[in-house]
Amino acid sequence: MAGKATSFYKGQIAVRVQGHKTCVHHKRKTLDWFCETCHDVICTNCISTLHKGHGIVPLSEITPNNKHKIKTFINETEQKELIQIQQEINSAQESLEKHLSHFKLVAEEVKNQGIKLKEDVDVLIAETLSQLKDLENENAQFFTRYTTELERKLAELKDQLNQCKETLQTGTDIKVFDAISRLHTDITLPRRPVLRTAKFSLNKNRNEDLASAFGKMTFTSSSETDDHVSAKVETSAGSSDLQPSRPSDHMPYEIIHSAKLDSPRAKISILSTWYARCDIYHICPAGDSGAWTCEANKTLTHLTSEGTVKEQIKSPVRVTNICISPSTQTVWACSEEDNSVMELKPGTLPTSDKLVHKFNTKDKPKCLCITKDYHILVGMKHGIIKYNQGGIPSLMTTSHSKKPLVCSPLTISECPVNENVAVLDGDLSIDGGENKTRIIVINNHLQEVYRCGPHQHGNRTGSLSFHPRDVTYDRYGQMVVADYDNNCLHLLSGDGQYLGHLHTDKNSPLAVFVDKQGVLWVGFGSMYGVNKVKRLQYTSD
Repeated sequence: MAGKATSFYKGQIAVRVQGHKTCVHHKRKTLDWFCETCHDVICTNCISTLHKGHGIVPLSEITPNNKHKIKTFINETEQKELIQIQQEINSAQESLEKHLSHFKLVAEEVKNQGIKLKEDVDVLIAETLSQLKDLENENAQFFTRYTTELERKLAELKDQLNQCKETLQTGTDIKVFDAISRLHTDITLPRRPVLRTAKFSLNKNRNEDLASAFGKMTFTSSSETDDHVSAKVETSAGSSDLQPSRPSDHMPYEIIHSAKLDSPRAKISILSTWYARCDIYHICPAGDSGAWTCEANKTLTHLTSEGTVKEQIKSPVRVTNICISPSTQTVWACSEEDNSVMELKPGTLPTSDKLVHKFNTKDKPKCLCITKDYHILVGMKHGIIKYNQGGIPSLMTTSHSKKPLVCSPLTISECPVNENVAVLDGDLSIDGGENKTRIIVINNHLQEVYRCGPHQHGNRTGSLSFHPRDVTYDRYGQMVVADYDNNCLHLLSGDGQYLGHLHTDKNSPLAVFVDKQGVLWVGFGSMYGVNKVKRLQYTSD
């Protein structure tokens, strides 16, 4: 453990400063022994007290083996890792140059396709207008022939009328008789031509058709990063529901390859919605496709994906927070009532499971998380402490600018990709905070990596201030955040970039987690607890 040992209550938790030779529990006693059970150095007094009954050997006996390990590390690092890293740096530089060249070619293809598409549109316009003009000329010719025929009929009829009038005035009997024989009383007009007309139908899906005609841009992870989770995103030109925002000023240069979504608004689907039989305080995934919940009546309940009760366990104390071990799939719990940390051990029968006491903390545990390497992270007032399985503290967060790095931890979630840990800090005034809820991401050494604040939740017009109520990682290392005031869920990448808005409900989200099948569980409710649960599918796989 590097750095200065700190405590949020001085003298309550004893942590040895690296390099010190004396015992932190028994002053002035030299650390000459090694506990094989706890993997820690101890003094002679510890043998009969804190480590009574453990496997003990003199520290000097394991020194040759430790030196051998150090020499092996030095040799392997100099002969392998250093060379590999330098080779990787050179390879990365070459890859970057290839990528830049490739992107230029792709950009040229996009521009050329755009130019061709514009030309095709111009041709299409010209052809359509030409057809319209031809039809216009054809109709004009029909009307011209029709009116000419009518004018001829009119002239003939006028001439006949004049002859009839003249015969009536001056004609002889024979002329009158001949006039009658020339009369055409049945006047037939030419048939009116049937004109062709035209109508232009607007394409209501022109954006989709234009995007389809233009083509699709396909983004894929490089084959050189097969060690990471990779995914493919296809987006049509000019449209995207996931626009990355500017990362935090605390952003590290390490970029985690997070899986992107095709379109969270288009792809997200509600698998099921059900209402809880009573208010749920906390909820976490179960080893199957269900969930575990804890309630005010000291009951842990195992539910199916549809909300049906499978099993109920009574706790001797009121449970403050629960989580599941990623290694053993067992449920862990903590209680502020007696400062205990417990594990739900499976029994021989489905109803014989029981909470087994593991150890006690010095201060009240507010939340906990079991890491992949089987350590227990416990959130307490003013800090996060890492414990081993024996309940021995090995590491804790330090102060940050004369203020605790974490003031009021509410939930803890470990990233399955890079093993960073997201802590939801309530920053409560009763703990000396400023009531500015935020998410702090720390590494496995409990050092700050970056923070997620209001500027990262992608403010939309009319939205309220960012108020995270819970946070969880999915299997791609992406972060799902429950925004209490805005009644919605946000999606962030593993390095804190804003990916998009996932879902909105009329109720406020209080709890989120992603199960083994990649399904997002969201608990909605009020200050009294969760009373409605939704299961959402938001990834394309």
